[in-house]
Amino acid sequence: MKELQLGWIDFSKEQRNKVIRVINLLSEPEAVDELGVGIIRDGFANIFFPGTSTIQTRAKYFLLAPYILNELEHKKGMNADRMIKTLYEEELNLIEVLKKSGENGVIGERSGKKLKRKPSDIYWNGIRTYGIFTGGKMSLYNYAKVSCLLKDKQQKLKDQVNLKSKDDEVDGDDTDVVSGEFNGFWKLPDYSDKWKEDLSIRLTYTEAEFLKNQILLTCPDSLLGYVLKNNYTDFLMFENFDDIEGMMNILPDNIKKDYILAKEFADFIYGAHLRYNVLLSKGEDYNVNAEWELWYSQMKKYAEINLEDIFNRLNIKNVKLKNFLFDCKEAMLKDDIDRFDETIIRREISIKGEKRSKVRNNEFEYEGWTGIGKLQYRLRNGQNVIRDIYEGLGDKDA
Repeated sequence: MKELQLGWIDFSKEQRNKVIRVINLLSEPEAVDELGVGIIRDGFANIFFPGTSTIQTRAKYFLLAPYILNELEHKKGMNADRMIKTLYEEELNLIEVLKKSGENGVIGERSGKKLKRKPSDIYWNGIRTYGIFTGGKMSLYNYAKVSCLLKDKQQKLKDQVNLKSKDDEVDGDDTDVVSGEFNGFWKLPDYSDKWKEDLSIRLTYTEAEFLKNQILLTCPDSLLGYVLKNNYTDFLMFENFDDIEGMMNILPDNIKKDYILAKEFADFIYGAHLRYNVLLSKGEDYNVNAEWELWYSQMKKYAEINLEDIFNRLNIKNVKLKNFLFDCKEAMLKDDIDRFDETIIRREISIKGEKRSKVRNNEFEYEGWTGIGKLQYRLRNGQNVIRDIYEGLGDKDA
């Protein structure tokens, strides 16, 4: 298994945090889910770190799109298409502004105006999850349609009242209908009309306080919420999901129970991904072989996992996935590695088909670890949000 190794001299907290951010951004690439277990990975990740995704970088983006959209809601002549188009244009324009701060995590730093997936698309789920957007589970485009529709409807009612008033036919009910302005769909911190000037990717104190409070309000039972509520800064030092075991004695029972399930599954399925790479490398990757031998020494223990508890907790209904995991467990309990391999091969073929299967493809050239590694359940992304909030609040230890 080939790994990127980085080193640095720790001169200051500022430099240390920059290096940590770079490592966090590099450490969880969008690996292809070769064996189709992503629904379980994402299910636990959403429990521990709701509102996050693997391609999020900095917490500031939870507010930038809302700032822009809040302004666009009050502009005349907007329809849904024009609103989204303008949003994307403004997001692209902010790239150069944000880059001036020299901070890591600016989306589009390299691609610039050619950026395909905009921050608003990447962060929309989190913006909804944290109650920053108050319109429920609407998609970004549906929100734009509803926003424009409501504004147009209110404007027409105003126009009708104005016409009536000229004929002295205005009554109290008509006045009440249009007396209030369209207030939009946003819950936002106080911010200046000139917020785009000297803009930084860092959260201001007001923004950090607001975002922390929103997460505590909307996700109080999550690991993300627990760490923020209790100012558990040591959490930022954890290098992998297994390290969270060190705080088990202080975790609430609900989080502790979920953590045990998630950790057991991460240990269990790691063997399948290791074996998948042994097959792809034809047993010629020394690092993979060594890691497999280490995992194999604990295989019987990992096979004691209660899969039904996981399926029930995450409401997993996928029969093929369930059967795959049960077959893996049975092969592990019987110490039947040939059967374990056959189960993995069948699973890959069932997902991709014979032609796209890497195991079946004689022309496939193995160049190092392929697919998902040991599951981390978006730990790095949750840490990035927590770190940005702590730094915004002025926590010297963040």
